[in-house]
Amino acid sequence: MKLKDITDKFGITEKQLVSILAGKETKPKILEHNISNKVFTFGVVSDTHLCSIHEKLDELHTFYEICRKEKIEIVVHSGDLLCGWGIYRGQENEVKIFGADNQITYTVNNYPKVKGITTYFIDGNHDESWNKLAGIKTGEIIAKEREDMIYLGQYQGDLEINKVKIRLFHGGGNAYAISYKLQKMMEQIPSGDKPHILISGHYHTSLYFFYRLIHAFQAGCFEDQSLFLLRMGINPTIGGWTIKVRIADDRHHTVLSITPTFIPFMKGSKK
Repeated sequence: MKLKDITDKFGITEKQLVSILAGKETKPKILEHNISNKVFTFGVVSDTHLCSIHEKLDELHTFYEICRKEKIEIVVHSGDLLCGWGIYRGQENEVKIFGADNQITYTVNNYPKVKGITTYFIDGNHDESWNKLAGIKTGEIIAKEREDMIYLGQYQGDLEINKVKIRLFHGGGNAYAISYKLQKMMEQIPSGDKPHILISGHYHTSLYFFYRLIHAFQAGCFEDQSLFLLRMGINPTIGGWTIKVRIADDRHHTVLSITPTFIPFMKGSKK
């Protein structure tokens, strides 16, 4: 058999054949940077809508207790901390605490406060309602009253954990598919501005997918089905995420893997 017949049969070059015969390509390489035990875990919640008659405060406190037992030190919140006011027709019938000051006080006193856990949060459209109605920025005020709650901004905020960039975002509108809005938003992020992890609130659904080198999440919620959601045909997914991130042992802190765990709270789960 001619040399060319051998290289053609196996789809290799003469140089590759020589290396194989010399024993230089018999052992695969181990990608050392992929072998790392550097991990961290954080929690994710969103759309708690405190002061609504539909709030799931027991479930929210239970989630934080789970985070405490898992030794999680950071929880992120992707907006709509409060239920706000005047968001949709008939909302006034589903609010149990009235007025911006009273809703702020209720949230400061009732939002989970767990030793060792810091919550990073943004404002959503329900929080913003008080800014529109009365110029009151509820997120800034709550953060001043609670040292364990760090305000990152309105509708969007970034933070870094071990040099991993996490972006919180509060979306808008709904679509025929639960992934559609988040996917379209990811397509509009410039390459130089992409986070490693993107977490979206607003949609009251849970979802994870990997796209454009971004690990994307829809955060779920801690509010039961309101009349508005009922009319929209949306059955909320009540619960939160714990996300374990493994990073490479390199100067870029490359994200090697994500291990997401969604913790759901079903109806009838109360004791």
